[in-house]
Amino acid sequence: MGSILRPICGGLTDLSGQKGPCGFLKAGRAILRRVAAEERPKIFEGAKDISLSLAVVVIMMLLAVGATGLCSINSETQQGAVQEVDEQTFLDTQARAGVGAIRNPEMPEGWEANAARRVDMGGENATVVSWVTADQGFVESTQTQVAADKAGEAYDANYRGIESAREVKGHQVRVLESDDDSVRRLWVTDLGDARLIISGAADDKDFEAATAAFIDAAPIAEK
Repeated sequence: MGSILRPICGGLTDLSGQKGPCGFLKAGRAILRRVAAEERPKIFEGAKDISLSLAVVVIMMLLAVGATGLCSINSETQQGAVQEVDEQTFLDTQARAGVGAIRNPEMPEGWEANAARRVDMGGENATVVSWVTADQGFVESTQTQVAADKAGEAYDANYRGIESAREVKGHQVRVLESDDDSVRRLWVTDLGDARLIISGAADDKDFEAATAAFIDAAPIAEK
């Protein structure tokens, strides 16, 4: 009658009277034993090493970016505590790098530096430091070697068609503004060995104070 099987007490008995687990149960158990006996793939064995290697690479990248100064921290004031930046160390580093005359101004009491970075402006390296003022305004300074008559235009792609002039501590300041309120005004001052651009979101009093601080500061000696 062929291989007719009938269930008996959870097992199977064939016509020969032999009892045992059915064929597919035997095959399933064999597969499980084989899987359990196999070694873990090498990729899982080395997962810890790979994670450690990636962590080292990420740390090295962060250190490299920080060393070049091509990064920004809290470029504008926001609600909450201001994240302070060691602008003196950054400016000293820029001076040693030979990017031109760099000044470290003595800003008014209550001002806190909150960003420092190096940028490309008009094909020249420019040094940018910004401060949160005592009344929570935002003032950004850019020191560059770009010519005075081109510094404003090289600052960004925005058009500032309104130009006026004022004087701060015997220096002529070129004021560039736009009809568009979203475009910030610029104060451009020729310091002789460098050009200074003041921008941000603060009143003229703060712009004048920042400009005066740079005029009073002597260039950092290159070492």
